[in-house]
Amino acid sequence: MRFSLMSAGLRALAATSVAAIAATGLPGSAAPSGRPVVIGAILSESGLYAPLGEPERNALQLAEKDINAHGGIDGRPVQIVISDDEGKADTAAQLATSFVGQNVALIVGGTLTATSAAISRVTSSSKIAQVYMTPTSQLWNAKAGIVKYLFEATPRNELEAAKLLGFAKTKLAAKRIAILHDDGAYGSQGTLIVQGEAKTQGLDVADDEAFPIGASDVTAQLTKIKSSGADTIVIWTASPTAAIAVRQIRQLGIKMNVIGSTGIVSDNFLRLTGKDGEGVYADVDLNFTHPNQQQETFLRAYRSAYGARPSNFASFAWDAAHIAALALDQSHFTFDGDTVSAALIALKPYAGTTGTYKFSDSDHNGLSLADVHIAIDRNAVWFTL
Repeated sequence: MRFSLMSAGLRALAATSVAAIAATGLPGSAAPSGRPVVIGAILSESGLYAPLGEPERNALQLAEKDINAHGGIDGRPVQIVISDDEGKADTAAQLATSFVGQNVALIVGGTLTATSAAISRVTSSSKIAQVYMTPTSQLWNAKAGIVKYLFEATPRNELEAAKLLGFAKTKLAAKRIAILHDDGAYGSQGTLIVQGEAKTQGLDVADDEAFPIGASDVTAQLTKIKSSGADTIVIWTASPTAAIAVRQIRQLGIKMNVIGSTGIVSDNFLRLTGKDGEGVYADVDLNFTHPNQQQETFLRAYRSAYGARPSNFASFAWDAAHIAALALDQSHFTFDGDTVSAALIALKPYAGTTGTYKFSDSDHNGLSLADVHIAIDRNAVWFTL
C-alpha cells in the first residue's frame, strides 16, 4: 500500500534531524511492522582503513535503531545489512553485485574513494541509488556528466581545501605550502584540488611529495619539504601514515605549520601521534567543541552506546543512513534508482550532524563551506576552533 505523505515518525525525524535513541517510536507514531526495507552497506571495517570503517559501522547500527524508533520507512522497519570490503575495490564491487541480487533498496558506501568508485560502477549499471562517504566529488560529477544514482554524504574536497587554505593564509600567515599526500585516488585527487585552491588564494606551492598508501617511513619526502622553503605542510590522506608523518616532522625538527584534511581526524591519529600531534590543524564537520542540538544528541547517543566519542566518519555514516531513509520513505516502496534519486533531490534541506544537505540535479553533495570547521589537536583532543 502506498501513502501520499511521509510516515509520522520520519516526518518528525526530518523536522528535528536527529533524536535521542529510544526504545519505542515517537508518541503518535506506530512501531514499524512487516517485511523490512533493506539497505546494503559496504564499509572498510578491517584492513588499513578500519579506523574509518569501524565508526561508520557503529553509526549505521545506531541509525537503524533511531530510524525504526521513529516509525521506520513508510511504516515498515529498516534493516541495514553491513558487509566488509577490507578496503579492496574488487571486493567492494563483488559485494555490491551481491546486494543487487538481493534487491536491496539502496546501497550506502564505500569508506574509500576507490571502493566507492567500484560500487558506483555496479549501482549505475543496475540503476540503484548509492550514498557514499568520501569527499571525492569527481565520482558523481564526472567528465561525462552528473552520475544520476550517486550521492555524496561528505563535504567534497573543494570545500575542505578552501577552508584549510583560507585558514592557513588568514590565521597562520602562510605564504608557501608543501603538500604531502598518499598516491591513491583520494590523495591524488585532493592534491590537484589543493594546488588549484592555492593558486586562487595566492599561495605558492613549494613542493609536492607523494608516499605509498600504508608507508611506514616518509623521511625522504619530509627531507625535501624541509629544504623547500615552505612555511606550511598540508597532509592529504586518510591513511595511518599521517600520524607517522607528524611524528617524523617533529623528529626532523621541521618548524612549519601542519594542517591536514578531514582524513586525519580520528582518535587513532591522536593515539599514534601522542604529544607530537599537539598543534596540528585539520578540517572537521562534526563540531566536537561547540555542537549544535543535532550534533550533541548524536555525540551523546554514540558515547552511551560505545563508550567513546564518534569521529567525522561516524557522522558521515549517520547522515547517509538518515538521508537514505527519508528518500526511501518518500519513494513509497518504489525503490528503483530513478524514483529514489528523484526523492533525494526533492528532499527539503536536511540538517544532519555533518551539515545541511540540499541536493539538486547539478549538486549531489549539497553541503557548503559553512559546514566545514577547523580543529586543532590540543592535549590529544580535537578541539574545534
